[in-house]
Amino acid sequence: MPSAYINEIGKFLPGDAIPNHEIEAHLGQVNGQPSRARKCVLKRNGIQQRYYAIDAQQKTCYSNSQMAAHAVRDGLANAPLMAQEVDLLACGTTLPDLLVPGFASMVHGELPELSPLEIVSTQGVCCSGVAALNYAISQLELGKRKNAISTASEFASRLFKHTKFEAETSIQTGASLPFDTEFLRWMLSDGAGAFILQDRPNPKGLSLRVDWIELISHANAYPVCMSAGSVDGHKSWLDYPSYIEAAQAGAMNLRQNTRLLDQVVKLGVEGWLKLIEMGRVNPQEIDWLLCHYSSHFFKSKIVDLLEKANCMIPEHKWFTNLYTRGNTGCASIYLMLEELFHSGKLQADQKIFCFVPESGRFTTAYMMLTVVQAKPQSLPASPQFSSVNKPESKQQPAPIEVSKSADLLRQLTLTWLEFERQLRSVPLVHRLHNGTFSLEDYQALLRNLRPQVAEGARWIARAASNFTDFQLRSTFIKHAQEEHRDFQMLEQNYVAVGGNPIEILNAQKNIGGEALSAFIFHKASQLDPVDLIGSMMIIEGVGNQLAGQWAKRIQATLNLSTEQVSFLAYHGDNDASHLQKLDALLQADWMTDDIAQRIFKTAQVTARLYRLQLEEIE
Repeated sequence: MPSAYINEIGKFLPGDAIPNHEIEAHLGQVNGQPSRARKCVLKRNGIQQRYYAIDAQQKTCYSNSQMAAHAVRDGLANAPLMAQEVDLLACGTTLPDLLVPGFASMVHGELPELSPLEIVSTQGVCCSGVAALNYAISQLELGKRKNAISTASEFASRLFKHTKFEAETSIQTGASLPFDTEFLRWMLSDGAGAFILQDRPNPKGLSLRVDWIELISHANAYPVCMSAGSVDGHKSWLDYPSYIEAAQAGAMNLRQNTRLLDQVVKLGVEGWLKLIEMGRVNPQEIDWLLCHYSSHFFKSKIVDLLEKANCMIPEHKWFTNLYTRGNTGCASIYLMLEELFHSGKLQADQKIFCFVPESGRFTTAYMMLTVVQAKPQSLPASPQFSSVNKPESKQQPAPIEVSKSADLLRQLTLTWLEFERQLRSVPLVHRLHNGTFSLEDYQALLRNLRPQVAEGARWIARAASNFTDFQLRSTFIKHAQEEHRDFQMLEQNYVAVGGNPIEILNAQKNIGGEALSAFIFHKASQLDPVDLIGSMMIIEGVGNQLAGQWAKRIQATLNLSTEQVSFLAYHGDNDASHLQKLDALLQADWMTDDIAQRIFKTAQVTARLYRLQLEEIE
């Protein structure tokens, strides 16, 4: 079975960090009275600062789904894939923004750059983010998906506005909030994380291979420990005669049965020890322990239990950011891994063990990850990206009567823009843009382009011989003369970067190259093949608008000299004049609706086959 890898991690922490002395001013005093529990809770949990998605006036700055979307974008910014290549989006949270639809639907709605894809929502408490990850990696391991994203996002602070508690306390003159209700007000905060997942490791940089995940629920044997929507964990807020009465009873508040928290810790460590007994965890082999203890108070309890069992992992191997980023519920393990992932501390083959106890109703998650480091100058070629749930776009410009050259130019411009956008999702081109382009990639690009470039002057000359209009024939003959030696420059570049000249001289067309060549030569063999202007617009457009950019990126990425990228650089500098001549042809008096439609369709076919040629380089 394929493995699953975390190839990038994104985060989102809303606003500025809020230090402890500002928390109550930010959330507001309930009924104008300072909290009597705040200092005690803050002293025990050890958190020094946290983040809120509400401002000091308790107004929402970001929705839960927006925070998750920001974390996704942060992850994709440096990930070895494009947004359109994602097959699956799995989103976990404790309390989504809406009761209906599912949280993943809302997150997907905040990410228009994604394609239509499979979504899944996981709801729980601290383990819901791991549950989302577990589903995503299962699909990757089964081979059903190639690229996935899992998110974990929490927006707890809007539950802790002072106005949220006043309905419960207003019916009790002088009464303060129950400790079980107020406890979480000083414990939880907001944030989001996103894992960028693939069925192959990052070709450049770090990856975390997901070795296994275990999610265990003991709800069959334990009562509710943390809940919202009920006072006693049984009667639902929907069972009250009205929403107001549910609020007045305190059913809408998030509450924690603090007396059960020790059991949560014990049950979690018990499961940990069982994994050791089964041979799935060896404490001596663990390089990093990421333990989601919700409060510093519980760390000592975990340590005590592990020391008693003689299974303690030395504390210098523990990693947490609880004290600086706060307890963000299901997002905590994501944010811990994000900081460690980008810390520069990870080394190849290190083992990361993650332990996430959840107090909702006694669920625990365990994860084992292995650090994978791409080797310099031996980057694995990326396989073809999955087309599952991402069918080729069949949407074409709305049918119109092309009666003027301006209409054709608009259609060709649209065709080009779609072509250029889609090119960025081609694995080879994507690696060029994200900095993972290798010398082998450059050699492969030149080797696969060479047959097309060598044949360029031939099909242009053949087309010229079939024109009955002498002006068009002369134009095509002159263009063929300008193009007929370009392949020699390409060959020189190939040899200059270590390529074998015999290999490039004998290079065969790939499937896309065969299709493109056959199509263009077929068109060139027809009488008056004026529609080949569409092909030339695409091919010359690559030279003028893309080749120069590619040359600069390749030169910078591979530290090459100007002479080693001269073929692409030359076309970037000189193909503009070719396009100007083609533009003049498009505005000629002989342009008819029929000719315009032929040029347009030929441009579309050429764009698709050119992209296929680059895709097939893999």
